[in-house]
Amino acid sequence: MQKFLAATAMLLISATTSLAGEFAFPSDAPVATVTIPDSWQPSETEYGVEGTSDDGGTYISFDIAGDSDMDAVMTQVFDFLSENGVEPDPATQKDSKDTLNGMPFEAIDWKGKDKDGPVSIGVGIIGLSAEKIAIVTYWASAETEERNMPEVAKILATVKPVN
Repeated sequence: MQKFLAATAMLLISATTSLAGEFAFPSDAPVATVTIPDSWQPSETEYGVEGTSDDGGTYISFDIAGDSDMDAVMTQVFDFLSENGVEPDPATQKDSKDTLNGMPFEAIDWKGKDKDGPVSIGVGIIGLSAEKIAIVTYWASAETEERNMPEVAKILATVKPVN
């Protein structure tokens, strides 16, 4: 997730990207909003919203969890990665803590592989409130990650709690 944190810094120097409208998630009881480019074909998930870069190389999702469903949502995140053949290398695990848009942000990232080759994998937790968190899932091919990082930075810079 150090790349997530670096992505935020890259926001200041990244190229302009046309962004879609703001997504409030989850749609049945919005807790947060995020803006994802139209080219990433954002779509609703059970707990939030997801998108994939137009080159198919970078995936990002945001899911909401609270005390009552945190275990279920985290299980779903790791099941999703596993079902898609994403295998983290435990020896590369890095933990980090920082802030993102003024909110506490904790992340774990790994290098690993999927069916197409080397990837970067990240799972982050953004503290939206005392009761709710946003879980960020990130998966990017080593080949396309650097190219997509400016858009990832812009996406992360738009995450905010619903007031």
